[in-house]
Amino acid sequence: MVTKKKFFWLTIVWRREYFFAIIFLFVCGFFGGVTRRWETVDAPKLLPSAIAGKTIIIDAGHGGFDPGAVGRSGLEEKTVTLDIAKRLKRYFSRVGVYVIMTRETDLDYSAIPEAGALTKKRRDLLYRVRLANESNADLLLSIHVNSFPQSIWSGAQCFYDSAMLESKRLAEAIQDSLVTRLGPNRRKAQSADYLILKATKMPSVTVEVGFISNPREEELLADPEYREKLAESIFYGTAAYLSQETAPVAPAATKRHGEFGEFGERLTAKVYPELTFPTLEPGTACLYFASPNNEELSFMPELRTLPELAEKSRLTKARVLLAELAKGPGEGSALLPCLPGGDWVQGLRLEGTRAVVDVRSELGTFVNGGGASELLAIYSLVNTLAVNLNLNEVTILVDGVKNATLGGHFLLGEPMKPRPELGPVGAETAVETAYEVRR
Repeated sequence: MVTKKKFFWLTIVWRREYFFAIIFLFVCGFFGGVTRRWETVDAPKLLPSAIAGKTIIIDAGHGGFDPGAVGRSGLEEKTVTLDIAKRLKRYFSRVGVYVIMTRETDLDYSAIPEAGALTKKRRDLLYRVRLANESNADLLLSIHVNSFPQSIWSGAQCFYDSAMLESKRLAEAIQDSLVTRLGPNRRKAQSADYLILKATKMPSVTVEVGFISNPREEELLADPEYREKLAESIFYGTAAYLSQETAPVAPAATKRHGEFGEFGERLTAKVYPELTFPTLEPGTACLYFASPNNEELSFMPELRTLPELAEKSRLTKARVLLAELAKGPGEGSALLPCLPGGDWVQGLRLEGTRAVVDVRSELGTFVNGGGASELLAIYSLVNTLAVNLNLNEVTILVDGVKNATLGGHFLLGEPMKPRPELGPVGAETAVETAYEVRR
């Protein structure tokens, strides 16, 4: 009888201790989770099996001699991108992802201190491409800050190389996360010719985390808490992509053609469908300027009456067209200039259906390190010449040099096809929807 009572008593004590232990663990778990949101990752909502063990390379754009885009307050892109990249690394590391950083301090990979800025930027870009390809990473995330000469644009946006379907899916997943977690933003993932996207083997995305040229967004980008939200949004978007059942990645070889740089990489020029060019009246030009909408990077053609074009040679017409681009949109137009005023063309030649334009490196000052500025400046020139002169390709040199870059995103020197899809209409219907300006 005594033995039974003792056993009964021990059972009650054990159950009571078990009960208190459960309560203790619950309380610890609750209060342990009530910390600053940037110190925890809500891993249970993810699919660890799809994420853990992956290798991701995070590229903090610019650095060292190259500040990237600079805001009105003096905030530098290289500082913002490095800070966000480090925060993003912490998120991935906590769920078993191996992270490779292209840089963890304020440095660049130009390697030749006495070299000019163009050479330094080119070497730095190519080194990052080589580092990414040698890493055998599953994904690449390149962090940048956008900029444009006018301050009206805002919003984070993801860019991808259209040659790889998985890059598009990754960009769309991150863009959805950015829009959902950061508030109003009508921008969508968009294809672009960023070198680090075109020349790398794995699915890759450039995340432009906002416009430093917009005063309100510059203020946000200077805020550590907002940078944390950006890192969190990129993390969850990437996790959502990795948690999906994805199709096989297209072979990397489909992305490359033509030599560039001292690393022996190969890169393909963009291939777009055959274009049907608009029929322009004699003495009329179709010029490409930026659309003012805050949803995507796009052009809106402007028709301009230029009687002097009617009797000119093709080479002279090309010079007139570039001079008109430098003048900017017509008086009272809502369109935005993509190229600065002044004489930034120092060489021009036509070879059948191809053109070669040599621009001054000072054009990079106008671009100000911004991906949007660089993209629109390049294709404002390419589209305008191609549409008006029936060209298939335009090659841009910088100070007579191939494989140069204006803002640190695009490597120039390869023949470039026009991109009329950067806008609400294609080249074949540009005349019907263009603004008309008579001079």
